[in-house]
Amino acid sequence: MKTLFRTTLALLLSLNLASAQSEDAPSLLLRGVLDLGTSQSFSLSTDDGVASKWVKIGQTFKEHKVVAFDSTTQVLTLEHNGETVTLSLAAAQEGSGEAGDMASRLAEAKNIMELMNFEDMMDKTIQAQMKAMSDMMRKQMSAGGQVDEELVAFQSKAMAEMFDEIDWEPIKEGMSQAYAEVFTQDELGSISNFYATPAGQATLVKQPELQEKTMKLMMPALMGAAQSMQKKMMTFRRERAAAKKAEAATEPAK
Repeated sequence: MKTLFRTTLALLLSLNLASAQSEDAPSLLLRGVLDLGTSQSFSLSTDDGVASKWVKIGQTFKEHKVVAFDSTTQVLTLEHNGETVTLSLAAAQEGSGEAGDMASRLAEAKNIMELMNFEDMMDKTIQAQMKAMSDMMRKQMSAGGQVDEELVAFQSKAMAEMFDEIDWEPIKEGMSQAYAEVFTQDELGSISNFYATPAGQATLVKQPELQEKTMKLMMPALMGAAQSMQKKMMTFRRERAAAKKAEAATEPAK
């Protein structure tokens, strides 16, 4: 009798614990789909916005294994403890608040940083800017009559070493925080959904190339403005020196 009582009590406690864990565990949301034709990735997050991750078919998030995705209905199928769970992209979008709480916005902002491939994007952007700066330096030297390639190479090497010392992780975290503070939940979701599209990914991949071309377009105007400013500075110095000389000449001798 005692054995039966202990077994029953243990079973009840186990059921209560499982129920409590189930109630405490946040639900999952399908926040975005990245379809590149040959592969698909899915942005999953907890409904409290604390945790998020991009996963593919066969991978898991919060003990939920991604099994299948219906591109027509935009429904993702997962398995959890032997049970089937379905998540709808439309349901997550309809349920998102206009502003959202900070935790949810921060989770979405981190998703955006992952979609951006932030570190790789920054490296490529810096490489493009360094190349544009070297080209500008060559043009400035060429205008003076001679290009010092050794000096150009030294500047490129020094800049590369400077950027190599930068730790992008805290900057990435800071950018996520900034996005979460500036944008609403709906705006972040729209940005994330756009970057998850082929056009959005193309925008990110081609951004460094676009910036390099933009710099080349701007260089003639920048060089012209710099030369104009240099002339104004030289004129200012001459006029200031002349004024001081004239003032000194009018002062009574001591």
